Amino acid sequence: MDTGDWRTQFPSDSRSRVVNKIMETLIKQLPFIGPEGINELRKIAVRFEDKIFSNAINQAEYLRQISLKMLSMETKSQNAAGSSSSVFAADDNSPPLVPEPSLPNNEPDVNSSDWRTQQPPDSRQKNIYALLETLKKNVPYSGKEGIDELMRIAVSFEELIFNTAISQEDYLGKISIKMRTM
Repeated sequence: MDTGDWRTQFPSDSRSRVVNKIMETLIKQLPFIGPEGINELRKIAVRFEDKIFSNAINQAEYLRQISLKMLSMETKSQNAAGSSSSVFAADDNSPPLVPEPSLPNNEPDVNSSDWRTQQPPDSRQKNIYALLETLKKNVPYSGKEGIDELMRIAVSFEELIFNTAISQEDYLGKISIKMRTM
């Protein structure tokens, strides 16, 4: 099985466009300061794209993974914009806070027997921290700001997976896959 064929036929300018789209999303999602901040965000975008490109078994998986990551960032950005306080607005002396698990606002009330209500809150936090540790190993970052950015990304990934999973097994499987493909 030759997994390299699709990569050799994939136009390099398309990869640049993907990196630019990731950059646009990161700029909306993450705070940055001046040219150094932009350079740091570009490094993150390039690293994300390169990791997905290298690990994808075909072009469809590459595009799906890119879309998933961008969707999770966009979703988090929209949720944060609607909130009156930010989870990451803590002062420099306190660790980043992880949001309490919650059902989406559009979740019907009749779904009270949903598997999500049976999920212990600390298990979600453990998964977020596991995603964070995986991101730390695979994405360049520097300082507290870098850690905070990676935490936002880990929270976004976990939240998207939690809200779209159809069962606890599906949720745990998708968390595991996400960690292996970062």
